[in-house]
Amino acid sequence: MAGYDRIYRKIQKLGGSLVVSLPKKWTVNYNLTKESSIAMDLNSDGSLRITPELTPSKKAIDTLTLESNPYVVKEVVKNILSGQTHIVVISDKVINKSLRNQIRYWVNGLPNTEITEESNQRIVIQNFGYKKIPTGKLIQRLLYLIADMFDDVKSETFDDLNYNFDQLRKFYFILVMHIRSYLRTGVYVTENSDFTPLEAMDYRIFCGKVEEIGKILKPLRLSPQVIPFFEEIHQYFNEVTVAYLKRDSKLAYYAWLKKDKLIVKANNLTTTLDLNDHDKIKSLIGIAERCKDMSGLI
Repeated sequence: MAGYDRIYRKIQKLGGSLVVSLPKKWTVNYNLTKESSIAMDLNSDGSLRITPELTPSKKAIDTLTLESNPYVVKEVVKNILSGQTHIVVISDKVINKSLRNQIRYWVNGLPNTEITEESNQRIVIQNFGYKKIPTGKLIQRLLYLIADMFDDVKSETFDDLNYNFDQLRKFYFILVMHIRSYLRTGVYVTENSDFTPLEAMDYRIFCGKVEEIGKILKPLRLSPQVIPFFEEIHQYFNEVTVAYLKRDSKLAYYAWLKKDKLIVKANNLTTTLDLNDHDKIKSLIGIAERCKDMSGLI
């Protein structure tokens, strides 16, 4: 792996303790001295990880809550440009599509600003450098964006589909930067330290499959005859998502087994469908294959 070095050291005994020296290049790179502190993680796979101690910011997140109104976009932009880092737009009823699209448009144009959560009556906007986004949050966001894309394909809201695909690629890029930086240096980009090198590589493969599903969904257009099978594939993706979010290996195993049954059903369908629908079924099989791959990484 490029940029990944394995260094061997002999253990010395000093008094009643076992001691090993740290690589000089590493200590110089992170400005470590005699009084510096380091963090040591004992991993379940038997490995020991040593990293420069990260000092979490003690400043509490300053959240600004805005009531949804026709002028809320101006308030969002004004506050972000004034240094506000965390904004929640709330409404006592469903935020209408026009206003939601305005918020998306302006947030997309603001530097280091993302919509990190979205529901019918709530939109969470954060301004941060990419290093501050927790890796787990990135993965969840990718899964939720794919869920939205399934809905967009079925409802034929193609502007939303294109928007969600752009967001998917943006968040996937940030996640790849997190993992590449960690595997290259051994230091976590964020202040969270909840995965081993093996898990980091699994996460990258897992999210690569998620992005591939997005690429399949973006150009997909349904016919009435294909919709029932599309809904089964949508449900299959949801089952894999639940298995991941719950870290449930049993659910993941059941999801892994389900793909073969879906392939059999798809093959039977192609004997009754028009030739024009065969490519659509092939695309849906591609999604099922990637869902199976994802379940094997949970």
